[in-house]
Amino acid sequence: MTVSAPSTTSTTSTTSATASAADRPGSLDRAVRTAGRLMVGVLFVWAGIDKIQGWSGALQEVAGGGLPFPALTLGLTILLQVAAGAAVMLGRWLRPACWALAAFTALATVLYHGFWHAAGAARHAELITFMEHVCMVGGLLVVSTLEGRPRA
Repeated sequence: MTVSAPSTTSTTSTTSATASAADRPGSLDRAVRTAGRLMVGVLFVWAGIDKIQGWSGALQEVAGGGLPFPALTLGLTILLQVAAGAAVMLGRWLRPACWALAAFTALATVLYHGFWHAAGAARHAELITFMEHVCMVGGLLVVSTLEGRPRA
């Protein structure tokens, strides 16, 4: 009686077929990754442009947070949001762009949405905003693991 090892051919071919389907240019997975990347990036590009358009109000907000050199801080914030947001949208320098935006968002969330200092309805509103920002940081970390667009 001869005993043979179980065949792994079907498992291997199924796995490689699944992997190659996800890597095809027209695949649904690629479209979903691209859409997600665009949605995450546009949030920051828009926020930066909004700060430019509402410079005086944004400057008051930065100064109100007690940060040093409010005009410089605001200018650097806008530069980061627009440049890194655009990089995410374009699929370039994903890891550094996402990590920079995640660090910035985490810091801004702690500085400007301290629900632990508020009470009643204001506490609830700040807690919701705080948690939304935590979700943005999580999304940025996930996007940072995606492959960027191939170079032409």
